[in-house]
Amino acid sequence: MKRTGRITSVLLTIGILHVMLALPAFAQEEDEAPEPAPISEDTGLEPAVPLPDNTPSEVIPDWTYRYMIPITLALGAVVILLTSVRYFTNVVRKRYRTVEE
Repeated sequence: MKRTGRITSVLLTIGILHVMLALPAFAQEEDEAPEPAPISEDTGLEPAVPLPDNTPSEVIPDWTYRYMIPITLALGAVVILLTSVRYFTNVVRKRYRTVEE
């Protein structure tokens, strides 16, 4: 089989697989339910059963999340800063010397 024949058969196989995988998505029916009309305040209608306002209370993160993570990040930044300063003072300073005229 020549190269063009192999490329054609591979592309044809990929195309067929793509179409076969997409067919179930095209076959689904969409149930379009009509949206209910918004109830305006002036209709005077009241709900049969009043629903309580169950808004979730604000979640307070644990102390480890509130304190340990920021402290760890700050200490990591300080360690990186001190390491770079120490590298500069120990390694780079020894490479160069001041020449007095």
